[in-house]
Amino acid sequence: MELNRAVGENIKRIRKSKKLSMERTAELSGVSRSMLGQIERGEANPSVAILGRLARALKVPAEVLLENDDFEALLSVREVDTKPKRLDAGKAVLRPSFPYDARTRLESYFLDLYISAKYVPEASVPGCVCHATVISGTVSLVTDGESFQLLERDALRFAADRPYRFENMTNSTGRLLLVYQYLK
Repeated sequence: MELNRAVGENIKRIRKSKKLSMERTAELSGVSRSMLGQIERGEANPSVAILGRLARALKVPAEVLLENDDFEALLSVREVDTKPKRLDAGKAVLRPSFPYDARTRLESYFLDLYISAKYVPEASVPGCVCHATVISGTVSLVTDGESFQLLERDALRFAADRPYRFENMTNSTGRLLLVYQYLK
């Protein structure tokens, strides 16, 4: 989100949570009501001095007014806009679904395993967990010395910070959704 808009939304949210009118906030801060309105709408670029006066009037640290999480609640990713990776001599295709998001600490991929395909990624960073859901087919997951046979609509969560691999053991394509969660 644009910083001016984020600052304006923060001021408005805090002002309303403290049950202050624009008039009262303008009076307490010494900032004109019209300037305050422009700031809250994201139309003005307030100086550091004005932010300081507003922070004092709202009784919050000035840095709270500058918070900007850039989180988009609605995000659409189209398949045509992603670039797949072909692995295992082209028998495995890994396609990004959602890119890594620092706020949710998640990212996801679609994995297609054609006949006799294997997907053997590098172990991820410490604290990474994978949520694997089979969309279609039958897929084997080997991790921590154990093998799991996953059928269509089966799901399994496992530590992705250790070696693991997926294998297609059937004569049809196995399709999975892999969601990686970074806990640390």
